[in-house]
Amino acid sequence: MPASSRWQGWGATVLAAALSGLPALLALWGFGVMITPDSPTYLAFAEALRAGPLPVGDALLRAAPAPATLFRTPGYPALLAALQAVAPAGWLGWLVAVQMAAQAGLAALAHRTGLALGLGSRMALLAALLPASGHAMLAQISVMTDALHAALAGGAALLLLWGVLRGRGLWPVLLAGLLLAAATLVREATVYLALAYLPAAVIGAAVIGAGAIGAGAIGAGAIAENRAAPRRCGARALAAMALLLAPVLAVAVLLAADNHRRSGTALLSTSRQIVMVQAVLPLLARGVPVFDGADLFDRMARQTVGQDGYAGIDRLNAALFEAGLSAPEIAALASDRYARTWRRHPAEMLRAMVVRLPVKMFGLGFMPVDMVAELHRQAGAPRPWFGQPGALWRDGSPVALLLLALLLASRAIGFALAAGALLAPLLLARAGDARAWPVLGAWLVVGGYFGVHLPVHLEQRYLLPIVPLVALLGLAGWRVLLAGRVRPG
Repeated sequence: MPASSRWQGWGATVLAAALSGLPALLALWGFGVMITPDSPTYLAFAEALRAGPLPVGDALLRAAPAPATLFRTPGYPALLAALQAVAPAGWLGWLVAVQMAAQAGLAALAHRTGLALGLGSRMALLAALLPASGHAMLAQISVMTDALHAALAGGAALLLLWGVLRGRGLWPVLLAGLLLAAATLVREATVYLALAYLPAAVIGAAVIGAGAIGAGAIGAGAIAENRAAPRRCGARALAAMALLLAPVLAVAVLLAADNHRRSGTALLSTSRQIVMVQAVLPLLARGVPVFDGADLFDRMARQTVGQDGYAGIDRLNAALFEAGLSAPEIAALASDRYARTWRRHPAEMLRAMVVRLPVKMFGLGFMPVDMVAELHRQAGAPRPWFGQPGALWRDGSPVALLLLALLLASRAIGFALAAGALLAPLLLARAGDARAWPVLGAWLVVGGYFGVHLPVHLEQRYLLPIVPLVALLGLAGWRVLLAGRVRPG
């Protein structure tokens, strides 16, 4: 068998899956399993699941300002409870194994998608492995939802892109919908994020229906060249939307119905009692009168978050709880204040969105040096000097300058990937490549993640599902540029 055939085969895919876990294994060896500030609520939910029927009524609503069984969705706690029941002494190790296996599956799918995208054998392998250099290595060794959610939601995005590139019809759309439904059980924000996948599903249905796919792979024809495309594609587009969203909505309805049964309020979670307050903190820091009312919520907010910022959110919830409000009521009031702030101060809220998007977010495709520094910070130590360019420059020693060069080079690669991903649909379109349409769908998924999180709160870990797409699109964009295939003008 020729070497190229071996690389194109499943052996390379298995290699991608195996190698993707090495950074996480090294992180586990150096730092152990990470228990984060968010971990206790998942563990408390898991304990409640193992103890028996979940609390209902006053036993639930008067248990705490933010009861874990309302604040979190049940998917991840159910996994924790199952592992604790099966392996009481070694469940943490099994959890890491499950999370690493999920990420390995994501890397394998990214490799197959890279081949379908025409990146070539080595570049497809590189695209599959790049995400392992970033936040994924921390996510896999943490008691957090990030690794599992990224595997499910990221896998859905890759399936949509792979499905249209290979001309597989609508079954990848249904499978993507099922993965997103499972991701909704893990993180409630998936219900909103699922909307970002709709264009990719519709574009895929339209491209295949228009005959731009041939012989199981992307063809040379363009949608616009097929005059019968609108008639053929309308029904397929509607079917794709239904197949993608129906599983997500079904899970969301079931979650809301169960929470209504237990709390009297139909909701996915009460996390809004924190995140909707957190969303207006940049305005409070600038002295904008966000909580200027005379009602209980505004008065307590001025005395807590108005003085201490994020550190005051827990005190706000505790004060409102002591005053007789339940977690669903606090969440509703927090959402109301968030909406009111948009109505009153739209310019300031837009400014807050810009503040939530530091430059480092664009380097998430490759950040090994930064992530080693982040591992130290997550372990409870101050951010080490080798993760701070200013400190390295001031040190001036040969070792420090070498580390500075590595840090800046890794960031440059990450930013270059982001630039390639940003321009990929345009570059492919100007090159006359029909893959521009599927790539545009993936590009819109990436944009949707920023669009959903920026108005409220954004952390690097929230973007884990789209890192494989950024790597794939970034390399695809640079491949077109370096090949000189962009048509002038």
